[in-house]
Amino acid sequence: MKLKLLLPALSLLAAMCADARMPEKGYRGFVENSIDFRKEPGFFKDINALYSGFTTSHGYQINQMFFVGAGLGVEYSNNMENWYIPLFLQGRADFKFGKFTPFGDIRFGYNLSQGTGIYFSPSVGYRFNWGRKVGINVGAGMSLMGYSVEMYTVGIGQDGYATYQYLGTKHKVKPNFSFRVGIDF
Repeated sequence: MKLKLLLPALSLLAAMCADARMPEKGYRGFVENSIDFRKEPGFFKDINALYSGFTTSHGYQINQMFFVGAGLGVEYSNNMENWYIPLFLQGRADFKFGKFTPFGDIRFGYNLSQGTGIYFSPSVGYRFNWGRKVGINVGAGMSLMGYSVEMYTVGIGQDGYATYQYLGTKHKVKPNFSFRVGIDF
């Protein structure tokens, strides 16, 4: 058990000591694998769902610290058979404290699937240098995904049968824990 904890701790320590170059001014792109943990509404209780997919964003590195761009993502859940397709604007700040290179990332946009809605995803993480202009990014954060639900009320009619009355469409937002691993170039 101690060996299982020691190996990841040593790997993390070695990675934090590695010197990462700061991004250079000009074009910058990202390709990331994303995993979201969500609670989906079920008939009697909420269901835990795992969504996986990818995001890609492209834009301009203003200076060594700030990036702005736009991107698109696709996520799918096998057990829920749902798709999420966010289209977003992205802002990112890369920091350097000695050899420690964390980043902060914020995405704001629109969910194009499941009745549409807002998409908002702040995250923090760490950038590892991998060659001259490429970095590996590991981050965790929160995703707020908007969606629409058609609402009905159920009653008993005079004849004793169930009746359904349409109440309209309600817009909701789901908070989700997100984890991303990817590269920037």
